[in-house]
Amino acid sequence: MNDAEFDRLVESYIDKEATGYGEMPAEFFLDLLAERELDKAGETIILSIELDDSGNLVIIPDREMSDLLVRGNEIVTGNRRFVLHFRRE
Repeated sequence: MNDAEFDRLVESYIDKEATGYGEMPAEFFLDLLAERELDKAGETIILSIELDDSGNLVIIPDREMSDLLVRGNEIVTGNRRFVLHFRRE
């Protein structure tokens, strides 16, 4: 049995066991959880991405916000810092 077949067997078992107890499948639960988190978002900020003359990624928000810092390819909000890199394959 290869890895893909084993994964399908395990997923099938988990789904079968979960529905046997009246529980929802994990994938459905996680989708609902993600939707709930998206509904909590009170505001949408549009971020544009450009490459400058030196080939560096530059993020440009559609407006300034006191709780959001955008500088070059970095976004800082709350206690999180996001650094974006342009990936060429």
